[in-house]
Amino acid sequence: MRTKWYLEVLLLVAGYFAFGLARAAVDRGDPAATINALRVQRLEEVLHLAIERPLNHALLAHPAAIQVTGYFYRLSVLAVPVVLVWLHLARRSRYGRLRTVLVVMMLLDIALVWLFPEAPPRFAQPGIVDHMATHDILGGAAARVPRPGVNLLAAMPSMHVAWATWCAYAVWSAFRYRAAWLYPVLVAFVVLVTGHHYVLDVVAGVALVAVAIGLVRAGSRGSRLFRSRGSVARP
Repeated sequence: MRTKWYLEVLLLVAGYFAFGLARAAVDRGDPAATINALRVQRLEEVLHLAIERPLNHALLAHPAAIQVTGYFYRLSVLAVPVVLVWLHLARRSRYGRLRTVLVVMMLLDIALVWLFPEAPPRFAQPGIVDHMATHDILGGAAARVPRPGVNLLAAMPSMHVAWATWCAYAVWSAFRYRAAWLYPVLVAFVVLVTGHHYVLDVVAGVALVAVAIGLVRAGSRGSRLFRSRGSVARP
């Protein structure tokens, strides 16, 4: 039996707020988050991936680019509900599985945030400019201030990249639009230039989606196998 659309909306909205509260509840704060950020910085230097600072500083002479990337960062999460609605209306048969992938990856993220708290570059890396706070883009200045219900030290993995990757996967899976994969690439660029994430946070965000897809597929195969064995066992 399919869930009514308005119940789906209520459940998803409630789930999103519960996700935020759970992320805040597992906040282990400093010094663990800063120590982990320094570890990531050192690893990126060894791997020659430490490109956050040059990318971040490339915007300093371009105020218009700062505004565009700041607004994009804030508004990019709206792609998730848009894709969910699109799937529900146009590819109902794919909606349930793809929604489950989204839920699984968010549950995994909560565990990862607790296991590996990490301060973002704008807090932990000297020289990184918090463009959104400096220009107060969509409340960017207030977003730096610790407050109840928000975890500011949860940069690993990048959920902006994870959500964007899920959107691309959902659109590609349901409609085979290959151009959708450009979206997470753009989001990855934006989270780096704005100082919100490290390159390894981006990699972890993509990996998070891949793991969630694998778990949902494994669960689906296990469920089908269980039902088939049950039907054979009946007299």
